[in-house]
Amino acid sequence: MMPESPRILVIGYNAFDITVPVDRFPVPDSKAEVPFVKLGGGGPGATAAVAMSRLGAKVQLVTPLTQDAGGLIQRDELMAAGVDLTGSVVFPEYACAKAVILVQPATGERTIFWSRGDLPLLDAASWESQWLDGVDLLYLDGHEPDLSMVAAREARARGVPVVLDAGSVRSGSEELVALCTDVISSSVFALQLAGSEDPLEALTELRKRGPKNVAMTFGAEGVLALAEEPFAIPAFEVEVCDTTGAGDVFHAGYAFSLACGGQFEYNLTFGAAVAALKCAHWGGRGGLPLLADVQEILRSGQTLPLSARFHLS
Repeated sequence: MMPESPRILVIGYNAFDITVPVDRFPVPDSKAEVPFVKLGGGGPGATAAVAMSRLGAKVQLVTPLTQDAGGLIQRDELMAAGVDLTGSVVFPEYACAKAVILVQPATGERTIFWSRGDLPLLDAASWESQWLDGVDLLYLDGHEPDLSMVAAREARARGVPVVLDAGSVRSGSEELVALCTDVISSSVFALQLAGSEDPLEALTELRKRGPKNVAMTFGAEGVLALAEEPFAIPAFEVEVCDTTGAGDVFHAGYAFSLACGGQFEYNLTFGAAVAALKCAHWGGRGGLPLLADVQEILRSGQTLPLSARFHLS
């Protein structure tokens, strides 16, 4: 394994999250009291950057920043976590992206309403080659396709691994997949891109498009993966509080482990451990674990049954 302080460049999305625990939706034209409302930073790329920094990585995040109240809270939170923002672009005339997250306390399941608003995408011309100097891994969430494709091409030319958090199919997704070494799909991305309803068939098609390692996450049901052969990784058993950000920090754990020199199966297991520990806390960044916490659950944690949908036998 490499030293436990890899250098990682992240290009992606950040948002201001408003998390609300809701037992049930109230009837129209009524009010419902809730125990608290949690405010904080969110977004796939930004949350992954915080998670990887918490694990011990040296992380630079390239993301659009704003100077409104939500944007300043995000920036302060990222900087407090040790994330380097020197390459990020400030758009003072725009409002930050926002998300309202309704969480059912009994299950930890969440419903998200989000909006980027009119916040511009980052321009490919803003790319700086020196951002990759000394970097062990490039991490992308697909929200900044133009800049991400420039970065991915150069990273591949330099032999730097490129990990894609493939949450939803959007403009540029197909081209970006072909430039990545590792694509970890949500339970829908690979199916949408491949036009298939079968997870293994979708992963097979995804791998044909370029990446060496591909996988799909299914929350508590586990992870279906494909390298030379298909295999599955179980989720770790924890008392779930809030699943917000679980996918973001799964990808962060996977990428951190890969940047440290881990192998595919271990990297997925490491990601599952990071995600499980997060789910025991409120908010997308609540309870992000230290490396020692992850190592402990890897040694002693219980796992859940794998999904029957994987059909590996």
